[in-house]
Amino acid sequence: MSSVKSSAVFHALFAFVFFVSGLVVNSIQLLLFAILWPLNCKDLFRKINYYLSYIIYSEFVFLVDWWADVQFYFYADKADFNEYFGKEHAIFILNHKYEIDWLSAWVINERIGTLGNCKAFSKNSLKYMPIVGWCWWFSEFLFLQRDWAKDKYTIETQLKELFEYENPVTMLLYAEGTRFTKEKYEASLKFARSKGLLELKEHLLPRTKGFSIGLPHFRHNLPAVYNVQLAFKQGEKPSLTTLLNGGRLEAHVFMERIPIEQVPQDEKECDKWMYDVFEKKDKIMVSYVNTGDWFKENDVKPLEKFITPRSYMSLLNIIFWSLVTFLPFLYLSFKILISGNLLHIGLLTLLLCLIYVILSKLTSVSEIDKASSSYGTDKQKTK
Repeated sequence: MSSVKSSAVFHALFAFVFFVSGLVVNSIQLLLFAILWPLNCKDLFRKINYYLSYIIYSEFVFLVDWWADVQFYFYADKADFNEYFGKEHAIFILNHKYEIDWLSAWVINERIGTLGNCKAFSKNSLKYMPIVGWCWWFSEFLFLQRDWAKDKYTIETQLKELFEYENPVTMLLYAEGTRFTKEKYEASLKFARSKGLLELKEHLLPRTKGFSIGLPHFRHNLPAVYNVQLAFKQGEKPSLTTLLNGGRLEAHVFMERIPIEQVPQDEKECDKWMYDVFEKKDKIMVSYVNTGDWFKENDVKPLEKFITPRSYMSLLNIIFWSLVTFLPFLYLSFKILISGNLLHIGLLTLLLCLIYVILSKLTSVSEIDKASSSYGTDKQKTK
């Protein structure tokens, strides 16, 4: 079975289903947006768009839950988990260590029932990316331009509007600003020492400005923030390529609900609060790296490990779109092949090669070496 999952043919088929279904969903989003948004039916559009976004996101969740059979272990207060998780607006403060952090966050939101309303900060250029980027634009993601005046306005106004949604919204915040690499870690340490700040071991120093300045504008609609820490079993290589090849992974997720009342209102105190959160994140991550246990080498209160059930919706979704898109394509391909028309056969071959190139591009987008920003390097702009 492993050889089947690692087959380029099956990878191309997945890319085909994703590409066609994604363009169909984007077209529906565009049509509904053009009709409902001018009529000031924003709430209706958002409710429908929840399910349209879910269609696209859950195809990636399928890779994790059903194709690669990744096991997710959760560590959280069970009372909070049952009472609050997925039932309120929230900001998830996550670590940014792995190539599939974004996909792991989608799986977490799928398990608590908020995948369709999962939002994030993103580079402005990504909104032009077909399917996922276009979906994010229709879903009102916060696209940042690395221009503080413009980004400040986006954070203060658009995030405030998101937390006025009727249904729970989860905002993913990677406060480190970019993925952890050795080069960026050294730059982070240098900056921390120059400012007399905490020297972390497994994280970059968090960027606090956007959170602390924006929070007063939406905290009245935000019940809580969540300290979310992700770690994969030592020795594993969590990447999109690994998932496509059916490589089994083991993910451990620490989740701590922090009521908004515990987050200081003063900007400087809020900055310090964020540093304290990352100090705690660093403590448990160091312990996990050394021992495979979040709590063994620190004084953080141990939490019971548990497993949440996987949703069958991502499996049913991929089966539906496979039938709708692949069967007609298979029939058409068969007709072309038996026709003996060399031009048509050549065009079909070209299409299959294009699909595979799209898949290769998709997997390379999340690779650390290719997707990381210039944080902490000479290329980084100073403001």
